[in-house]
Amino acid sequence: MFGLAVPVSDINVHAHYRPAPAIYNRATVGEGGPLPCFGGSGTGGVESVYFVMSRQGYSPYAILKVELAAAQETFAPYTNLMKEVKAGFGRTMSHLPAVFGVSRQTLYNWLNGETPKEQHQDKLVQLAAAARAFTAASFKPSALSLERTVAQGRSFVELIGQGADGKETAERLVRIEKRGTVAKAKLDALLGGRTPSRPDVSDMGRPAFNEDV
Repeated sequence: MFGLAVPVSDINVHAHYRPAPAIYNRATVGEGGPLPCFGGSGTGGVESVYFVMSRQGYSPYAILKVELAAAQETFAPYTNLMKEVKAGFGRTMSHLPAVFGVSRQTLYNWLNGETPKEQHQDKLVQLAAAARAFTAASFKPSALSLERTVAQGRSFVELIGQGADGKETAERLVRIEKRGTVAKAKLDALLGGRTPSRPDVSDMGRPAFNEDV
């Protein structure tokens, strides 16, 4: 039998040794999925979140704590799009269900967090783009303007419902409305504020031209 003499100071050093974490670079961030296992917990151990966060020494990855409720509140793309639509269209939002072929209640459900069906999602994106274009132009569409012919013999609502580009269609409608406003202003200036005279009762029924010819 052989004996090995070890200085007491060396025993204390090894017994109380706490490995220092190696500083190399920032760990990449991964989202979702189970935690990767490296066999560090030993036989029968479970590499849980607590185990990974409390282990000493070098850690192959970091765990970021995220409040689930806050994450869900932040990530609400279709709700945000509906808020843009509501801000851009105002009261005329009640005319927009025709774009999707849905009820008004469905639009308010989307506004309150419900996810639209896949066939409606791109149209909602285009409608929000149109709303932003209206807001940028300081233009509030009226019910009449939404039904005005914009292109290809179709109205704004019909074009968006068929998948047209929202921003381009909205800007075209704004140009049409502004041209109409300018033309009306010129006509009012030409008439000088005059109002057309009302026909006399005795004039009603008289032929405006020779009806016998």
